[in-house]
Order: sequence, then structure tokens, then C-alpha cells
Amino acid sequence: MKRHRGFAALLVCAAILFTSDVWAYQEFVRAESYFALGARLMVEQGEWLTPHAPDEQVLNKPPLTYWLIGTSYKAFGPSYGAARLLSVISAMLVLLLVYAAAAFTYRAFTGLIASAILATSFLFLSFARMAMSDMLLTLFVTASILCFSIALKSDAKRRVVWLGYASLALGVLTKGPVAAALVIAPIALELLLSRRRDDLKKLRLVSGSILFAILALPYFVFVYFRGGANSLWFFFVGENLQRFTGQVYGALARPFWFELVAFFGDFAPWSILIFVAIWVDWKQRARADRLTRILYLWLGSTTLLFSLSSFKLDYYLLPAMPAAALLIARLFVKEDSPRVIWVLRIFLIMGCLAVVASALIAIKASLVFGVTSSFRWLPAVVAIAGAAAIATFVGRKKPARAALLLSVTIGTTFLAAEYTLLPVFSNYLIASKLVAAAPDRVWIVSIAASAWADDLAFNLPAPHRIERAGREEFAKILQSDMHAVLLVNEREMGVVLQNDPSLKILATAETYGHGGITIKMLRRPQRERFYLIGRDP
Repeated sequence: MKRHRGFAALLVCAAILFTSDVWAYQEFVRAESYFALGARLMVEQGEWLTPHAPDEQVLNKPPLTYWLIGTSYKAFGPSYGAARLLSVISAMLVLLLVYAAAAFTYRAFTGLIASAILATSFLFLSFARMAMSDMLLTLFVTASILCFSIALKSDAKRRVVWLGYASLALGVLTKGPVAAALVIAPIALELLLSRRRDDLKKLRLVSGSILFAILALPYFVFVYFRGGANSLWFFFVGENLQRFTGQVYGALARPFWFELVAFFGDFAPWSILIFVAIWVDWKQRARADRLTRILYLWLGSTTLLFSLSSFKLDYYLLPAMPAAALLIARLFVKEDSPRVIWVLRIFLIMGCLAVVASALIAIKASLVFGVTSSFRWLPAVVAIAGAAAIATFVGRKKPARAALLLSVTIGTTFLAAEYTLLPVFSNYLIASKLVAAAPDRVWIVSIAASAWADDLAFNLPAPHRIERAGREEFAKILQSDMHAVLLVNEREMGVVLQNDPSLKILATAETYGHGGITIKMLRRPQRERFYLIGRDP
């Protein structure tokens, strides 16, 4: 345990970082509400076989994420934090896998740096705290690829290979066929490049495929017997193949190189070092080990796969982030070239400046939200102190120690900003406040306020129903149903009250928009007011 106590400390710090606001931040961002609300309906209705989000078809998403969030609800009760706990645990396990893979193939210290880099990269840190399926997918893809890599690298025991197939099956139950594509692509490419006949024996294709089928197929068979072939067609063809080709949901008009560019924002601040890693490994390709080649195939095939898709989203590259972390971590441990060391030192200094700049943005945010206490300076104090310590290690030519310290500085600055801003920003999270004004009424939201619909539904009692309606539709509903309430923004409020003077304002709430504290919001903060309108009960 002495050898691994550094990683144990990092795991504790990561747990604090990932759980810091998952209960306190009571707003769903991105697609969190689909899984959180769908799992809640699954538990309340006892419908565990075909869970799905409201207004979505059966098998819109595979069931494993719903099942695990539902299990969290059973243990802790339905809440924002309970919905996000699955991603927190998945992220911790990914860090463990990355560390174990590096310790097995390279050195334990390489695994420590790789885990620290991954934990403080932008996309990983964000999705470690979201109630979505992507971090769970990342866990199973990482486990599967690393198990197969160990099997190919050495004469691994049978259970390691079977663990890879089990992880692959669980990935399919999490996200569908895309999980299989993300794993099969780099491993198949490695087999083609190596051209070793004994590799097929090491992967135990027959017994592994049987195990995969036993774990993955029964659920889809049950769905077939219960709902027929339409649900399976909708999922496998519609939600996967047609989404990939842009035939459903529409193409997002993003160029082929979108995912490549997205990687540099998603894996910030470490992403720029991938160029250095590629250059170094290309120079030393004769000495490259097999895992390193698989890591490049893993990162490259994931990027290429989603670049070919007509439906591109930035966070699709999350399952490849562990590969990037392992590739970059090796630079800080094994590289002794003076030129590369200078590049690393420049990067670390630039990283310090970026953290300090982020702290200054947090100070600006505190002014926007009206933080008056002296704690508003805390992020800047933490960032500057960390930057000074990093500069000391850089000056002593210890880039590996400086990289670890940069990770610590990123995490502590993030926590300091959260500690400063979240208590005040919580006043602008409007869902629970509005629901408290009319918890037992029939709810309607206008199209302009529809981004808040699922947050409101999560706070409403069962059956958590909310109608989204345009102006003509909600006017008719309000006239026909005396118990209906309507959420509108400030621009719509005057017109609604003018058309029906019997309506009254039941509650008001202010927000800076749905989506949380973002750089875009801080650049142009625009406070928006919403009104809950209805008749007196």
C-alpha cells in the first residue's frame, strides 16, 4: 500500500471534487433530466423493463443507466445528487483503471499523473458530476479496451479477457452498438497491424462472444416479446444508424473536423500536449510498446468514428479521454530530451496563467451575483499560491511534480470558486422555488420557458407531467382548466394578463438562463425573470 498511497490520496481528492455540489446544484444541464426523470418514473411506476424519459419512446436509450440511477433513488431517495451519484462512482472507477493500466505497463507514478490529468480535464470533470450515461459508457469502454490490451500484451489469465467481454456487454446495455464500435475498432486495427496469429487465441473469441451474448442479448429479447420488432427497429436503426447518417434529428451542419477541434476544448488544459506526445512517440516508434499503440488507435478511431457521423456533439469523445491522459502522462515521466522538457515547462507556466485567469473570471462572477464577503477573493488567492508553487518546481526542473501540482491547483481553484459562487447562484435556480408556489396544479410552460420544463417536472409530485404549449394552445388550456398554471418569461407576461385579466401572478423568479455558470454567460450576463400565472385556488 505504501507504493500506492499517492493514488489513494488522489482518489480521496477526486471524490471531494466530484461530489462537491452534486446535491446542492439543483438544476439539470444538457440531457441530465432525461435520465433523472425517466429513472424516477421507472421507480414510481414499477416499470423497470422498459424505462424511458417522458415524451420519449420505449428503448430510446438502453436501460442500464436508468436501472442504476433508480437503484440510487431506492437507497437515497429521489434527488439531484442521487441521480448524479452514478457518474461520480463511474468516474472514480475510470481513474482506478487508468492508474492500474499505467502501473501494470509503465510505472505507478505514470498512473498517478495520468489519473490527475484526467480528473482535472474539462469534459471529464464536467461529466463526472452529471446524471447522464456517458461516464458509465466511458467506464465500460475503458475497462474493455484495457482488458483486451493486457491480454494481447501478455499471456493474461482467462478471467481478464472475460472481464473485457463482460464490460463490452454492459457498455451495449448503457449506450447501444456504439459501445461495441468504440472497443472493436482499436482492437481490430491492432490485430491487423500486428498480424500475429496467436493474438486471436489470446482474445478467446468464441467463449468471449458467448459470454457477451449471454449478458447483452436477453434484455433485447424481452423487449421484442413484449413490444414487438418496432421498438428494436426504432433503437438499432433509428437511434443509432439513422442518427449516425443524419436521417433523424437532422445533421448539425458541423464540418468533418469538428470533433478534432472539440477535443482541444474538451481535454483542456492538457490537450495541447498531445502534439508533443505524438512527436516523441513517432521519433521513438521502434521502442514503442503495444499498449501505447493501442492508446493511439483508441483515441484516433474514436475521433474518426464521430467525425464521420452527421450528428456530432462535443462530448462524444469522452470515452477516448483516458487514452489521451495515459499518452500525455508518459511525457512527464520518461522523457529526458532537453527540447521536450522546455516545452513541458512552458506549458506548465501557461497552465498557471490559465488557472489564474479562471480565478479572475470567478471574481467577475461574484460581482455579477452580488457576493460582498471577502471570500470572493478566495479563488484568486488559491490560484496564485498554486502558481507560485508550480513555478518553483518548474525552476527545479521537476515537470512531473509540477504537473501533479497543476492538477491540484485546478481542483482547489475550482472548489474555491464553487464555495464562493454557489450559495449566491442558488438563488437563481428557479425550479424548486416556483413549484413550491403551486405544487398540486396542472402545469404548462410556454415555448420560451421550455428549457425549465423537466427541472420543474422533477420537483413536481407524481406523475410529474408538464405541458409545453404555444400562445394559442396555453390560452385555451387556461380558459378551460381553472387549476392550470402557466410559466412565461417577462416578454410574454403582459400579453397573457392583458388577454385574460382574471389571471394573477402567483410567483416570480429570476435566473441567468438555463445551463449554469458558463464563460458565455459571464461574458454577457443577462438576468431573466419568469412568472407563474394562474387563478387563485
